[in-house]
Amino acid sequence: MLARTPDGRTLTVDGSPQPFTMGWSYMIWAQSDNGALRFHTGAAGSRELIARHLGEYERFTVREVSWNGARLVSHEDLENGGTTMLWIGPHHEVYTFVPGANVPFEVFIGYLSLFDVHDAPEGVVLAPRPGARVRLGDLLAVNSLEGVCSIQVNPAGSLPTPGGSGKRVRGGALWKRDERAADGRVLRSAILVNATTTAILTAREADDPRFAAVADSLTCGLV
Repeated sequence: MLARTPDGRTLTVDGSPQPFTMGWSYMIWAQSDNGALRFHTGAAGSRELIARHLGEYERFTVREVSWNGARLVSHEDLENGGTTMLWIGPHHEVYTFVPGANVPFEVFIGYLSLFDVHDAPEGVVLAPRPGARVRLGDLLAVNSLEGVCSIQVNPAGSLPTPGGSGKRVRGGALWKRDERAADGRVLRSAILVNATTTAILTAREADDPRFAAVADSLTCGLV
């Protein structure tokens, strides 16, 4: 599975015996002279679908305008004291959270104007414009395998590596970890490290044999 990340790199995840639930979603930080801003990206319409699934959408005050061929949508959420502002293109969406209510779309447009936004089927890229004095970092990619586990992929070196050498598997070095929840359940996860990525896999059910098969066969790359 090949995808483009918001900072323009290529993420490749292969070898899973189970299908992915959806396309990749990302979180990335934009650092500028005015501070840091966190952006999320995902498939177009996914933020609304998740909010509806969680029963949150009905409490939002929703506004929408058109801007440069895309939709700008505002989800004002007084319960959480802020507003989610979304840019929605033909394939993907970009959004961030802005504290406060009655946030003008011009605030979000000001953030977006720092970038050239390129939307394509394989991903949406936020390319900093020349002179914008903004840089992207702390990339996080997330997805899930149907009924088996969630997957979080980070660039190599962005997370601590467990001690020891780990088990050699197809995708690099593998460490497995079991923790006990407050209710007594076993929480099973795995950390997969190679030259370009650190991936964390979290099992939906600790005793699912498919989880071990995924951990042993998955390969991740970020270039």
